[in-house]
Amino acid sequence: MDQGIYTAAAGAIAMEERLSMIANNLANVNTTGFKKDAVVFEDFRKNLNTSKLSPGQYRATPVDVVIGRQYIDSMQGGFRDTGNPLDAAVVGEGFFAVGTPDGIMYTRAGAFSISPEGLLVTPQGYTVQGQGGDITIGNGNVSIDSRGTVMVNGTAVDVLQISSIPEEGLVRQGNSLFSSGEGYAPEPVESPTIQQGYIESSNVDPVMEMIGLVTTQRAYESYQKLIKTFGDISSQSMRNVGTVA
Repeated sequence: MDQGIYTAAAGAIAMEERLSMIANNLANVNTTGFKKDAVVFEDFRKNLNTSKLSPGQYRATPVDVVIGRQYIDSMQGGFRDTGNPLDAAVVGEGFFAVGTPDGIMYTRAGAFSISPEGLLVTPQGYTVQGQGGDITIGNGNVSIDSRGTVMVNGTAVDVLQISSIPEEGLVRQGNSLFSSGEGYAPEPVESPTIQQGYIESSNVDPVMEMIGLVTTQRAYESYQKLIKTFGDISSQSMRNVGTVA
């Protein structure tokens, strides 16, 4: 089969994967603390054995377009003022640490509340972690200063645990939660900046994602047309085999 069909098919698969990624980004444009996915395309060169080819014969190395790397873009999203003293946003580097049934995970979604047991928790009921573990709030008046110190009725009870993980070490776990990949141990942020009463919005730019959606769809359709064209050429060649002029 003509190499062109394989090359066009590889391009179509890459565009299909990118379409799926963009659709997921757009679906989470209003998800608190969501971090969008992004991809990097690269050329994939196949090994071509030219040892048995005569001089002048076709020797070009076939090249496919493939997704070389898909990663989580940790760029900061916009902040929204909620006026809720339990809400918090990390300015710049860092993630909140939360306790889950699967261990400690990390999030930028700081829409917190108080559980019936008096603990500071996420909307899913996961406990927000301080330097001393779960943060107990009780029923007092809560304030969080710019360094993450949690105070109840003016008394410090704990300090928010803020950890740094490089983009390449982030593993998406759903509900705006991340774990750290193998070989990427979270590091404490020594001097974090926290804004009380704010939450971080998704970092998805809907306009840019829609532009990417349209261009990717067009590229996908172009690859489909190429596949059909190569198929038609092959069919025509087979029909003409043995035809005497």
